[in-house]
Parts: sequence; structure tokens; C-alpha cells
Amino acid sequence: MDRNADPLIEVENVSKWFDMSQGVVDRLMGKDPNPVKAVDDVSFTINEGDIMGIAGESGCGKTTLGKLLVQLHEPTSGSIRFDGNDITDMSNEEEQEFRKRVQMIFQDPFESLNPRMTVFQSVVEPLRINDMYGGYNERRERVIEVLNEVGLSPAEAYLNEFPKELSGGELQRVAIARALVVNPDFVVCDEPVSMLDVSIRAGVLNLMKELQDEYGLTYVFISHDLSLIRYMCDRTAIMYLGDLIEQGPTDDVVMDPKHPYTEALFDAVPEVDPESKRHRANVTGEVPNPRNPPSGCRFHPRCSKIIPPENWTGDQPAFRRVFKFKREVVTEQLDPEDLGIGPGTPPDRAADELLEHGLALELPEEHKSEGETGTTIEWRQLDIPQDAEQTLRETARRVVEGDYDAARELLDGEFQTICAQEHPDLRTAGDQITACHLYEGDHQKTRRARSNADD
Repeated sequence: MDRNADPLIEVENVSKWFDMSQGVVDRLMGKDPNPVKAVDDVSFTINEGDIMGIAGESGCGKTTLGKLLVQLHEPTSGSIRFDGNDITDMSNEEEQEFRKRVQMIFQDPFESLNPRMTVFQSVVEPLRINDMYGGYNERRERVIEVLNEVGLSPAEAYLNEFPKELSGGELQRVAIARALVVNPDFVVCDEPVSMLDVSIRAGVLNLMKELQDEYGLTYVFISHDLSLIRYMCDRTAIMYLGDLIEQGPTDDVVMDPKHPYTEALFDAVPEVDPESKRHRANVTGEVPNPRNPPSGCRFHPRCSKIIPPENWTGDQPAFRRVFKFKREVVTEQLDPEDLGIGPGTPPDRAADELLEHGLALELPEEHKSEGETGTTIEWRQLDIPQDAEQTLRETARRVVEGDYDAARELLDGEFQTICAQEHPDLRTAGDQITACHLYEGDHQKTRRARSNADD
């Protein structure tokens, strides 16, 4: 990676939302569209010669972002510049040039290659579409050249083969050849070896590294395989629920993650040593629905480091549980009947049982508090301030009575966190940048400067 290289890809505040339209019934009922926010306000830069990794759980928006980079999707908002030119506003000639310089390798070669086309027909097609090379003979020579370069040698033996006659590794090499035959500058690789046997993955990845040097390529690798990202990529960006939440040099992101989600993501990577102790991530819950992402930081409902307000005098783990209780009451997820709290239970005992369930977290064993079973906790042992405890008890009584409106009124304005109130901008954290309120952002610096000036 050349740190002095010029930017090749510049992504600025890009979003891609799906299902923006409304049905007839929704229009009649006055309902607003409820789109899937696959990519939401993402910004980053890729320099010439970089190998950039984009990692995250399935469904986080990685593939959608990759397709935006090669203009297989149009962004809902924001801009993407390739070599200084906005790819969403190109003339026909500029678009034709863009299609030559930018290619994509898809996840499944069994799906991305037409089963009715021979290897030669599949690889020569980009040359024909882009009207490159003089004619059939020159194009055939170019196809043979690139097939040999990707390890399908002698190429002549493969030209008339159909996909069903090739192995998975050979098919992926054909897909790589098809992308490289036009001599591109930029290639997006979407899970390029996930469909291959482990025994041949390293060979394909090493081939792609060699081809980068030979062709002067800039790569984006999209993968949930963090070992692949670490092996291949100079820089890495981590996505969560459409957000880009951390980016930086790959070794720094892997060895010293700044965002709690990144930390949890790498904690989940299996250890090679069977004798080593497995450290399980201190996170809870499932990934939220991208149609209704949480406010503020999208990871905050699952985060172990959620930030208490300044007036909270208890400890942070207790606040995490209290905030989770509040969220479940506000959304009416905490149902006494589901917890086996019957109408004959004395009110005080019913409230205690509700708190035992509502303040418990489904945590790995090493992160559990004393007296916690996973579904209940001895909540009086938690470091909860007295006034907060009174609010929780009264709220629990209202929930037991089925009066969620009164319970919400009690919680209104209580147990606030900046993590749920403000979406964090990207801010510097060591050699990385991360979207997390644990680190000081520009608005916080401004606020602190004003406070100092007032003093």
C-alpha cells in the first residue's frame, strides 16, 4: 500500500434504501414508506493500489455497498467518485470507459457464469461488449493469455469447456479471468472464495495477490471471513446494520479494535489452539430489523459499553441492565404473563419477579453477575442508585397492572444515554476512525471549548 497514492474511490454520505414505494393500502391509510436502509450515510476513500476489506455480519450491507461501487445499484443519496468523476452523472462515453476500468467478482461462480456458455464465450464477452481488441483472433489471444495468467493452463484445453465440466476452483478462476480480461483498474471481490473448498482457497487468494502486482489493481474484498480480511487487506472497514462503524489499517483494527461491535466481531473468531480459553463477546440480543434501526448508535441495544448519563451514580453494568429494562417496557416486550407472573401474585412480589426478569441479560458465563441464571437476576445486588430503584419498582408495578402508558410516563426522561440520542459521527481513535461515543467527536470538542470559554 502506497500511503502517498492518489484517491481512486471517494464515497461521500452514500445511502441505499430499498422498498421506497408505497402500496395502495398504505397510501389510503396515510402510512409513510418504511424502507430497508441497507447502506446509510457511508463515507470512505480508497487509494490507488489499496486492498480494502469490508467486513461484518450477514445482512449488514456489505454486498449492497460493493454493488454501489461498480454502479450495479444507484445510490439513494450521496456521491461516489471514481478517479475524480461522479459515477452517478456520467455521459455514455464516460460510462463505457468506467465499465472497462471497474469489474466485480461475485460470490458464487456456479451462479455468475452462464451454464450454456463455454469458458471462451464467458471470458470473451466483456471484450465484445466493450468493443476491445481488433477482432476474433486478437480477442481469442487475449482470452488465452488471461486464462494462463489465472492458472488455467494450457488455456486451449479449457476454451470449449462448459461450467458443469469444471471444479469450483476452476470456475472461480474463470470468473477472475472474466473480470481481468478488460485490464481493469478496480475490482470488487464479493466473498470470492466462500464457495470453494478450504484446500484451494489459499491458492486462489495468492493468485489474486500476484495479479494485483501484475495488473496494478486496486481491490475491495467483501467478506464475513475475518481471517481472509486480515490476510489480504491493507485497510479494513467494519459495517453494522448499514453503518460503517470503524475503519483503519487492518492490523490495528484486528489487534486493537475501538468500536465495541468490532471487538465482539473479532472475539467470535475461533481460536486455532484447542487448549486456549475462549473469550466470548459480552453482547446480547439479535441484529435489529434494518427497516426500523435503533436511534443513535445502531449497536447500542446490544452494546456492553453503553454510556450512562452524567448524573448516574451507579456503575455502568447496572445502567446497561436498567436501560434494557426501560427499552422493553417502552416497547411492551416485558409481559408478566409470559414470565409466569399470575394475577394472584402479591403486588410487591410480582414487581420483584418482573425486575428479576427485566434486569437479567442473556450473557456468556464469564460475563454474568452473581446470582444471575440467564433469565433472572438477584437485582438488589446491582449497583443501582436509590432514586432509580424507586422508579424501577413503581414502573414494574404499573407493568404488572397492565398500565404501560403509566409505566412509560414514569420512565419518560429517565435513564437517558447519548448512545440512543445521537448518531455518532466518525471520529479519530488511535490510527483508526470509529463511529462511537466512547471517543470525542467534533461536536463534543466544540461543546467543551465553549464551556471552557464560559468559565
